[in-house]
Amino acid sequence: MSTKNTTPAKTTNSSALAQGYFRQPDVQGERVVFQSEDDLWEVPLVGGTARRLTNSRSETRSPRISPDGAWIALCAMEEGDHDVYLMPTSGGEMQRLTWLNSVIHVVGWSPDGQDVQFVSVHESIHHRGADAWIYRVSSAGGPVECLPYGPAMTVSYQEPKQKAEGSNRQPTADNRQPTKSGLVLGRNSLANSRWKRYAGGMVGELWIDAKGSGAFQRILKDLPGNPVRPQWICNRIWFVSDHEGIGNLYSCNPDGSDLQPESFQQEYYVREPASDGRHVVFHVGGDLWRIDVQQPRSPKREQRINIQWATQRSRVQRRFFFGDHYWEDIDLHPDGHGVALTARGKLFGMPLWELAATQLGVRDGVRYRLQRWLPDSRVAVISDAKGQERLEVFALEPTLEPAARFRLPPGRVQDLVVSPRHPHLVMTTSRMELWWMNANTGRLRRLDHSTVSEIDDPAFSPDGHWLAYSKNLSVELQAIFLIDLGVQKEGKAIRPHSPVQVSDPVRYDFTPSWDPEGHWLYFLSSRTYNPIWDTVQTATTFSRSIKPYLITLQKDTPNPFLELPRPPGIKDEPPPTPAAPDSKPEEPDPQGAKFPKKSAAPPDPPSIPQIPIDLEGIKNRVVEFPVPESLYEQVVGLPNRVLFTEYPIRGAMDEAPDNPNQEEGLLWVWDFEKGERETLAQDVGTLQVSVSGRTLLYTSGTRVRVLEAGVAVPEDGDETPSRRTGWLDLSRVRISINYPQEWAQMFRETWRLQQEFFWTEDMSGVDWQRVFKRYEKLLPRISSRSELSDLIWEMQGELGTSHAYEYGGDYPFSPRYPVGWLGADLEYDSERTAWIFQRIYAGDLWCRNGHSPLAEPGVLVQQGDLLLEVAGMPLDAQTTPGELLVNQAGEQIILTVASQDAPDKRRHLVVRTLASERNTRYREWVQANAKFVSEATSGRVGYLHIPDMAELGIAEFHRGYLAQVGRDGLIIDVRYNAGGMVSPLILEKLMHRHLGYDVPRWGTPESYPYHTLRGHLLALTNQFAGSDGDMFTASFRELGLGPVVGKRTWGGVIGIDSRYQLVDGTTTTQPQYSIWFHHAGWSVENYGVDPDIEVEDSPQSYQEGRDLQLERAVEVMLKRLEDEPITPMRFDQPPRRPLPK
Repeated sequence: MSTKNTTPAKTTNSSALAQGYFRQPDVQGERVVFQSEDDLWEVPLVGGTARRLTNSRSETRSPRISPDGAWIALCAMEEGDHDVYLMPTSGGEMQRLTWLNSVIHVVGWSPDGQDVQFVSVHESIHHRGADAWIYRVSSAGGPVECLPYGPAMTVSYQEPKQKAEGSNRQPTADNRQPTKSGLVLGRNSLANSRWKRYAGGMVGELWIDAKGSGAFQRILKDLPGNPVRPQWICNRIWFVSDHEGIGNLYSCNPDGSDLQPESFQQEYYVREPASDGRHVVFHVGGDLWRIDVQQPRSPKREQRINIQWATQRSRVQRRFFFGDHYWEDIDLHPDGHGVALTARGKLFGMPLWELAATQLGVRDGVRYRLQRWLPDSRVAVISDAKGQERLEVFALEPTLEPAARFRLPPGRVQDLVVSPRHPHLVMTTSRMELWWMNANTGRLRRLDHSTVSEIDDPAFSPDGHWLAYSKNLSVELQAIFLIDLGVQKEGKAIRPHSPVQVSDPVRYDFTPSWDPEGHWLYFLSSRTYNPIWDTVQTATTFSRSIKPYLITLQKDTPNPFLELPRPPGIKDEPPPTPAAPDSKPEEPDPQGAKFPKKSAAPPDPPSIPQIPIDLEGIKNRVVEFPVPESLYEQVVGLPNRVLFTEYPIRGAMDEAPDNPNQEEGLLWVWDFEKGERETLAQDVGTLQVSVSGRTLLYTSGTRVRVLEAGVAVPEDGDETPSRRTGWLDLSRVRISINYPQEWAQMFRETWRLQQEFFWTEDMSGVDWQRVFKRYEKLLPRISSRSELSDLIWEMQGELGTSHAYEYGGDYPFSPRYPVGWLGADLEYDSERTAWIFQRIYAGDLWCRNGHSPLAEPGVLVQQGDLLLEVAGMPLDAQTTPGELLVNQAGEQIILTVASQDAPDKRRHLVVRTLASERNTRYREWVQANAKFVSEATSGRVGYLHIPDMAELGIAEFHRGYLAQVGRDGLIIDVRYNAGGMVSPLILEKLMHRHLGYDVPRWGTPESYPYHTLRGHLLALTNQFAGSDGDMFTASFRELGLGPVVGKRTWGGVIGIDSRYQLVDGTTTTQPQYSIWFHHAGWSVENYGVDPDIEVEDSPQSYQEGRDLQLERAVEVMLKRLEDEPITPMRFDQPPRRPLPK
């Protein structure tokens, strides 16, 4: 058995390069600025030698050149998350313009060159940037102002008529133009290359205000593609769309007529176009292209910009890391004197405290995983050194080539265990199969397979003749199985018997482990139904259902927990442990049970004979450990003792490490001689014991400790690595990273993972080998981690499927100085030369981080008051509060304020800033919606919002539902729902209907069943409700729970489990299981769910401050209450049962 660490790992190298990976261009006149190597470069429009403009410590992106060509606005994260910066086009120092930590990208400049416009989520109340707005800031710095168009990703203005002739610059955004002109908004999305051929509810929308009057109309609504990044160029609307298969540039008239192709790419998508009104530049497959819009439309006017590019490639230079934070998997030597581990995909062997660590195998560009010691001290490991994964066997000495290499069974090997006696391996695979392999010859035999799910927890018996494992009988039941391997010819061959089920599960039986002396088989089981009452509703849960159990392997072995009869004065003695299988039996007791002597010490491994197992009646020989039910995760047998780990029950929204079981577990030992359990260690993750039974290894976060098995750990608090403390110094493992080779391996593995786990065998008709070749040829051009991410996203986008994600990984370090927030809207008042609190978000006043610190008792700041200083530093038109709140998130700070009625009377107050305002703004939004609904319906209709279908969503649902269940109607708002997995729980609650009432003499009648709604239901949804939000909306309609109002949903219902990490800690997801509905079949994916009543949320509705969808929902609900009124219940004429006369 081995132990895995899920802590991400980190990465560099250099070589000569002919071409880079060029992205995100902008053009002004004869100059093109673009991104490569995470920096900005400049090149002539006609091509030539590129010149580096930045040498930033973070990624710089979305450059936009000012109309006069003197400045570049860009997005960077020099001091935290992304903000807007400004720099000269000639190069030089960057000036920070915003302090928001939330900028998505720079849109462009105002036509007069005074303002920079950008998209930000700093005032967002929903996840995934669904309500990102466009803002502007002066190029001289100062206040940030929101443009009044509602959520949007791009805006482009029609050129003023007096500039249309001969202009070399396309105005990009400004609503303060001196002359009215048209504008086009791009909503919902910036890119269509990450989910190619997308056709769900969140397709790009083009909204046109043709005269600049504020009257918007949506054009090309029925275009069967995903139009993004519209621009107004030469009185036509240009945009990128993939309605003809490949993402290309198209244009149309402002009314949507005369749709024409403008580019003719046939392999890669056109991405991120930009224009100065004369030329359009864009990137395609790592190259930059240009179009002269004044030339006749044809494929020939589309020209690649040839770039001579010379660079040191500083972001790929080799780097070194220590293994203590980057190890992935560790395996204890059978004799307990060393470990084999993988770190950053590399293979190492290491004695515990003495001598040096040894790297095995290829130094770079290969991933090793599931390394396991063989009984003869060789190491077996899964390797992709030859492109496809193979099993390799290494002797423990520095070497590049393995001693042997063997083919693996079909699928991906998920777990690998080694026999303690023979060179035998057992593997579980993604194809739900169980395989045996001879590590000397590579011979394979399939032992078992499942039709339900993957087989888990294989464990060899101490003699190597038996195999135990867990296997699902159905989705709801998991049992323990045994296989007699039929070992022959001193371990050179096997003749396995058929698998035998040895437990009858009540729910799940799992994690079998053998008694080293062959008397018992231990396992964990979820079968204790001890209900815990909910404290907020009439419901129960079974959070603690697991206990350890044992199975007696011989039918005459007694229950080890029974006490023997004894006279007074004799101390308690539990039944002696049965003798080892080769021991001579002692005289039987009167009941016929054998009580031989216990072995005093762990047996020497070679002395273990074959274990006899009586399979007849074995299911009836299950014995429960006398311990409380809890959340147990591992059980491991020692001579005369058993180890098991227990973890706390915690709230799903509690702050926790990435792996909630790390550094939280208790390690218990059950001592059969004492008949009790004791605590051995705290802060335990996973554990393993050597084959000899003498040595224990356990993890605690990224730390690893090795001790004598079954002995309590030292409690002096010393965590210095040493033999005395048991802590290992994994920094002895030194890792060198060649980034290009590592990235090439990560790219190949990402492709293989999709090939193996995508939910249909034919990849939904996509030629996946062709896709690999298409994007692999771009790998030599990759020079930064963000470029690799971009390449992976675009490759996975070819699947045309939801949930194909890539995130995390090893990016260059940049300092993080997060901004502290005050939970308020502030504006600068030039007349009073002060910053004014325009609105203070109260939120949940009782929640520590759920309200503005200005709403704390005793602070006494009101709307309209003045903010004069932050931490003693004065504010002015150019010095914003955010600038002085950098690196103050969650910290106490002194504010100097004054009342609007007495601006000369300054006072100082201390507040603790927020790390984020989202929760506070969200609560205010929900409360405002609920108030609107209640007032519009005279309190008859309730309102609740479900932000996702995960922990927060189920909490918000119950908070709103239980408080409003008695209303005549309830609006369930799932707009912006970020998905999850709890929609069935919510639907189950909503499906409960009244059957009657509990009527007391005093007080209010209560519904039966409890918490059931008698009134009408209505669901609100929109294009940002996705995944389980899609499924909820579809089910709500199918169940007939009520009408659905809003817009068509996202359309992404192929599920993932986020199980696989690449060597640098990157997570890639594989769309593994798609939802199929009785009423809709497969149709929800890549389409969404249509509402019964569609309501567009137009830009003018945001200008007016109205929520048209919520208003329509109220209208529909009032009409239904009029047509189908909910009348008060009358409990007349209660039964009378007088005494007989």
